[in-house]
Amino acid sequence: MGASSTGVLHPILFLLLGLGMQVQAMTTVTAMVGDTVTLPCEAKRFGDLNLVSWRVKLTDTSIEQLISYSSSSSETKMKDIPEYKDRILLNKNFFLNITDVGIKDERVFSCFTLVGSDIDEVPVALKVYKTPSNPEIMALATFLNEGVLQKVGVCVVNNSYPMPNITWQHNYKDVDLSSPDVNVTNNVVTNKNGFYEIQSSLRYSSRREEGKISFTCMAIYFEGLNKTASKESSPVTLLIHYKSSKISLEVTPAQDVEEGTNVTMSCSGDGYPPPEKFNFMKNGEEKVVATDHYGLINVTQDDTGEYTCSEQDNPDIKDAVNVTVHYLTLTMNPNENVSKMVGENITLECLAFSSGALQVTLMKKNRVYQTPLRLDSLQYVHSGTYTCSAKLVEVKEMKREKTIIVRVEGKPRITKLTKKVVNNTKVITCVVEGFPKPIVQWSINGTAPREESVKDRKSQWSHKITVQPSENITVTCLATNAHGQDQDTVNLTAMRFKEPVDETLEQDPADPRDKKNDGKNDQAKVIVGVIVGLLIAAVIAGVVYWLYKKKSPTSKTKTNERGTADEIKKINKGDNNHTSGSSAV
Repeated sequence: MGASSTGVLHPILFLLLGLGMQVQAMTTVTAMVGDTVTLPCEAKRFGDLNLVSWRVKLTDTSIEQLISYSSSSSETKMKDIPEYKDRILLNKNFFLNITDVGIKDERVFSCFTLVGSDIDEVPVALKVYKTPSNPEIMALATFLNEGVLQKVGVCVVNNSYPMPNITWQHNYKDVDLSSPDVNVTNNVVTNKNGFYEIQSSLRYSSRREEGKISFTCMAIYFEGLNKTASKESSPVTLLIHYKSSKISLEVTPAQDVEEGTNVTMSCSGDGYPPPEKFNFMKNGEEKVVATDHYGLINVTQDDTGEYTCSEQDNPDIKDAVNVTVHYLTLTMNPNENVSKMVGENITLECLAFSSGALQVTLMKKNRVYQTPLRLDSLQYVHSGTYTCSAKLVEVKEMKREKTIIVRVEGKPRITKLTKKVVNNTKVITCVVEGFPKPIVQWSINGTAPREESVKDRKSQWSHKITVQPSENITVTCLATNAHGQDQDTVNLTAMRFKEPVDETLEQDPADPRDKKNDGKNDQAKVIVGVIVGLLIAAVIAGVVYWLYKKKSPTSKTKTNERGTADEIKKINKGDNNHTSGSSAV
């Protein structure tokens, strides 16, 4: 069949199509922009095939033949349609190949066949799609204000076909578009290539308890029959800014504020970001503004009061703290070391002042006295260190202490001057009292002996010397200080004579070193006693025997005889004495 006959045949065939051709259900084929697609010809093609033709519906009223094949001439002809020039081809199965598919190719194509006298035509819809760019959230807000329907950002999706569906996620869950706290608006345009460029804006009203929120947006796009795919943006996080609902005022130290310490007041709010500017007031009087802390240096009782802080931008919300500055002062009366004379009077008193209840004590060593303490007729025993202690009951660690020294002074007085015989020596002891410490001088008949070591006992001092007098002497003890002097004397006999017993003579106690010999001495005393007893018994026996003899005649004769002899001797002696006496004279 020639070209001319073919040209005549086509109008006839088209007429036949209009009159008796039945069109089958449409097939859809998808292709990505830029790919090559093959449209299948599902019309009858087997048997006495005379003609295969592909045509395209360019508009609602215009159908154009793209390419045809005539078996009689074995010739393929293409119509001059510029947009398909060099892009279409019939393959061996009479399928239509379209290269470099674009959006304009999204049309209905049909495959027409003439087999014998049967005419068949099957339409094929070509669906074109373009994968969008990755979604990106732009024009991001810096933060979100609590309770304000505020623009979060814009989700931008470009170069997509067909138009994708844009969704927003809040903390990785889809936002509820029905909520009054959410508003999404989409702005869609097409670029010069016919692709969609979408800008989806999200407005969101946040709540303070959310703290911070993560947002993402997603593009759900067409990727084939009954098939979709999605792309998600990188997440962005926004913090929720909200005003303070509560103000807190903290004081350091929190309690037991002592006079003289430093106090710091810090104010904070529960808003975000944390407020930094506060106003501080004391008893309603403004003290400092636009800061988050207020410092008191070296506080005094005048700093006691109610302190308030409030946020500068929201003065109705405030917090208040009562600060009590505890103070404790302690003095003594007299308030410094004091010296008094023996016999004078003094009153010691603890004077304490404080912000609360007190415990006051006056002590000397471990003895507690009532305050005020009156001491009449002072003696040396009253000398010493007196300490006042005061403690604040409300503040256990708050204590004060004051100390003074009381000195009792007086002229020297010799309280004792004694002598004692010790180991063939004589020890003289002079005990002196007085303050300041007296200077003691010894004198023995006008000469100064060497003194032994001094033994102190509070306001009494013991002085002693040891001598071995060869003759009777007088020892003088002289004590002197700034207030006067005192002296006393004691008489000592020579060592060869026994000291007369008087009020100054001390008995020499047994030497402790001889205690171990006490047993032996007792035994010796017993032996001596026995011997003395025997001697006495012998004497008594002798006297008794003598008396017995005297009464007997024999004894009388002897006595007479002896008496005669004695008398003769006395006479002779008397003669001699007398002679001697006469010679002496």
